[in-house]
Amino acid sequence: MSQTPRDRWAIPPKIGYVNAAQNAHFVAAPLLAAAAIGIAGVMAADGDKFRWPGPAMTLMTVCAVFFVSCIQSSFNAATHLFNPADLDAWYGSSEKPPDTVLMQIQQRDFQIWKQSSRRAVRLYNWGLVTLGMGTATALAPHESASSAHAACRWAACAFVVVATVRVAVTTTAEARRVRRNRHSRRQEP
Repeated sequence: MSQTPRDRWAIPPKIGYVNAAQNAHFVAAPLLAAAAIGIAGVMAADGDKFRWPGPAMTLMTVCAVFFVSCIQSSFNAATHLFNPADLDAWYGSSEKPPDTVLMQIQQRDFQIWKQSSRRAVRLYNWGLVTLGMGTATALAPHESASSAHAACRWAACAFVVVATVRVAVTTTAEARRVRRNRHSRRQEP
């Protein structure tokens, strides 16, 4: 007899996904948020040494907000992800509800985890995009820079812009793919 999705425990799409997300959201995101805040602070103190300090500070502030929001969303997601072993450890051998009841709860919470986790990924990716845009803006040479210095700074700026555009395109394409998949699942009988 074949099991229907309601007769199974829900699991993440890839075996390493949870660890990868936790590393990105609980290790990298706080460090990147701190870097963005630090850069904004430097620009606030020494804005006269930069071409566009106001826009760069704004982008770095938005970046920090994206990363902090990512951390919060990932934390919220993590509170809804559990498996049968977690339930056994939680309940022990006594007073444990039937597996069918626990499976329904786990499947419901798993859907919440998926939504919050996707939101955290989007926030992280847009944090990377705004970090790149803010960095490129900060790298633009001051009007008084020498030609050689300006050339190096513009080259660095261009390199960051290319990498940032790649992340933005990938993030946008992934969001469209997820939306299309969700829409096609709704259309199925």
